Amino acid sequence: MKRLTRVKKVEDINFDELVRRGYRYFLFDFDNTLAPWKERELPEEKRKILEKLSSRARVVIVSNGKPRKVDLPATFIWRAGKPLSFKVWRFLKKEKIDPRRCVMIGDQLFTDVLMGKIFGFHVIKVEPISQKEFLGTKILRLFEKMLEGRCDEDR
Repeated sequence: MKRLTRVKKVEDINFDELVRRGYRYFLFDFDNTLAPWKERELPEEKRKILEKLSSRARVVIVSNGKPRKVDLPATFIWRAGKPLSFKVWRFLKKEKIDPRRCVMIGDQLFTDVLMGKIFGFHVIKVEPISQKEFLGTKILRLFEKMLEGRCDEDR
């Protein structure tokens, strides 16, 4: 299994290199990956990145959150049910997408990263944009920190 790639923020990802390596589908979490939790608008710097990327690859927003109107050239999968997302599975099958050509980008270990690993995607974990989060996410963050601390000890 591929190791997890970690970066501070979406802007730090070298999308040109990933496209050159054959990745054609980029799945992004929305809340705290592209925009602060519960925000309806996408920050301009993220919008520019996604618009540029969408000219060379398919951009898919995969969120467990409620549907929002986001003006982007992207496919949206709201209320996805990550990490065991039947909606993502159905999308991959319908579009005949090879998971080895997909990259999942998100801020949460137990939803975004786990879903990416389950489906066999290359996974990039970013740091959350904001400390403001759903209560359940805050609880999961405690477990993430414990697990990441143990993994660091094993190195």
